[in-house]
Amino acid sequence: MFNRMYRPLKGLVTLSAILAAGATLADSTTNAPGSACVATGSASLTVRDDAEAENRTASLVTALCPAERPVGAGTFTTALSGRVFVVDQNPLSEVCCRAVSKNPGGARITGTWSCSSGSSSGYQILDLAALSDTYTFSTFFLECQVPAPSSGLYSRIQMYRVSQQ
Repeated sequence: MFNRMYRPLKGLVTLSAILAAGATLADSTTNAPGSACVATGSASLTVRDDAEAENRTASLVTALCPAERPVGAGTFTTALSGRVFVVDQNPLSEVCCRAVSKNPGGARITGTWSCSSGSSSGYQILDLAALSDTYTFSTFFLECQVPAPSSGLYSRIQMYRVSQQ
């Protein structure tokens, strides 16, 4: 008899947990290694043994870094921003990244470019401005331009953090 009295309460707690989980889909922050990024076209990035992706080619490489966009329980994210940790070792060119949203029809929404400042063997953090896209079928990703090597030193994407609301 004691268990029957609390079964509705147990169901309510379970339902509340499920609804709360659905509500958390609207806010999401994830980290990914630079190795998750892929080069466009016939260009390539070299994945290092520490999961960073560097440009060893003779020219600038455009990299696309995916961002999983949570959709479920009637909620979805509409805003994308990010941080990219990069090493820029080319004194004549910067590593630049921006947030992008693209729908199946081809329409794109792009954020403003954020670029490294000067060359260094240490990492720099690029804070990417937020963009907004309310279409649920759009995909989110980061786009980065990684310069060619300079004097045998390679620029790279170490990791990136994507925040969605």
